[in-house]
Amino acid sequence: MVGFPYFFHVNAGHPVLMHPLYLKYNTLSLEAIAQLNDGSGFKDLENEMSLIMQTNDNMAILWYLRTLQKTAKELKIVE
Repeated sequence: MVGFPYFFHVNAGHPVLMHPLYLKYNTLSLEAIAQLNDGSGFKDLENEMSLIMQTNDNMAILWYLRTLQKTAKELKIVE
């Protein structure tokens, strides 16, 4: 089976590393993301995810964003 592992990891030079949403979130902690926009950072992230077409080309950025979301929920940073 081909797919993405649970935690986000790509090799240097992968195109997702230049994606605007990756660049927006990759320098922030999960707590910092949660505090964006007066505490609605993860709600905004989920809204941004919902606007991404579910194509093979977009799977890497969706995987990255989902990893942020899922990890924040596991650590009880968001519900």
